[in-house]
Amino acid sequence: MALVIPKPVKPDDFVLQKLTRDRLEYLIDGTINFPANGVCGIILYGLYGTGKTTMAELLPGWLETAKTTDFLRSETAGQIVDSTQANYEYLACAQGQNGTQMINQIQERTSFMSWNTSNLHYLILDEFDLLTTAAIASLKSIMNRKDVVFIFTTNNLDKIDKGVLNRSILLDLNAAPTPDWIAKINSIYQSNGLSIPASSAIAGIVAAGKGSARTIFTDLDIAESKRNKTASQPEPINTN
Repeated sequence: MALVIPKPVKPDDFVLQKLTRDRLEYLIDGTINFPANGVCGIILYGLYGTGKTTMAELLPGWLETAKTTDFLRSETAGQIVDSTQANYEYLACAQGQNGTQMINQIQERTSFMSWNTSNLHYLILDEFDLLTTAAIASLKSIMNRKDVVFIFTTNNLDKIDKGVLNRSILLDLNAAPTPDWIAKINSIYQSNGLSIPASSAIAGIVAAGKGSARTIFTDLDIAESKRNKTASQPEPINTN
């Protein structure tokens, strides 16, 4: 049987460092008043494959659900799922789409009333470290609004303007502790009804993945396929 790895839909589906998990849950449950006090950005940073873009596209729904429904009265922030189908705009920053024209488009689009119940606009800027210097300067000038949430992803936190950093909550998606990964992988095997590999084998896969969920799950799938092939091979016939 193939290993089925579920697509993340809630915060608890991600394997995160404790500080990152705490900050994420504080954002969702309102412990952090956001957006407020000149802070309207969320920066997801980490190596390739750590789930930044996946989480970025889930955040608007989590935040909108927390702000406009009674979900958190009976469930924890880690279990929140989008029940609002929140409207958001996704912008991939790349050459030719990384200048002041993009920022002008953002200003224009957010000048209209939001379709979300919270009246918030949600904007995702993927790989926003690729923005030009002029675009960053323009971006900072509109990061004082209370009706816009900027969700940024980057592989290169060291390249981010200090003014943008100061206006944002930082979420580190780099490698979580190995025991947390082992616990998550064990739960995936259990939900699949499969026997769980040795913890040492899982730990080796996690270490090789260096925090990349994409790599870890790919290697896990390969290991499970090899295990299935070995188990299905007939035993040699003893001719003696």
